[in-house]
Amino acid sequence: MTDARTRHAALVRIRALQETKRKLEEWKLADFTRRARAVSDAEAQTIAALNADGPLKGLFVESGARRLESLARQRRSLEAATERQGEAMRVEARREKAACILEKEAARRVEEERRRQEDLAILEAFLAGGHPPIAPGASLGQAPGPSLLTDRSRRGGGTP
Repeated sequence: MTDARTRHAALVRIRALQETKRKLEEWKLADFTRRARAVSDAEAQTIAALNADGPLKGLFVESGARRLESLARQRRSLEAATERQGEAMRVEARREKAACILEKEAARRVEEERRRQEDLAILEAFLAGGHPPIAPGASLGQAPGPSLLTDRSRRGGGTP
């Protein structure tokens, strides 16, 4: 395996790893968002319970207030974590994009190397006295088209 192919294979693995890392960061972000939404729902339920009219109204105001303070701390903590996680996800997305660009460049170099080797093989066959190279796009079953050199030599003409 050539250097370019080895590099390309390594970059394919790196890009796949970066994609997995980005997805993991997205999942973490979605989890923080879900948990923040659950805390907001719990706050709304606690407020609704404190505002409800009923025979026990006013008995649990202090415990309700402590619960609301606790939920507010959790929400602020989750919002900060969500912000940090969003930044971590963006960093991983940038890394994945960079790995993708490097992978495409490596693939281009592998293709360039393959074409160069193919061209060298055709040139070596031609210089070794083999058949002239097949025109691009011609199938292997087709004979190469007549060239100016072969037409003149058949007619008895000199060199061009």
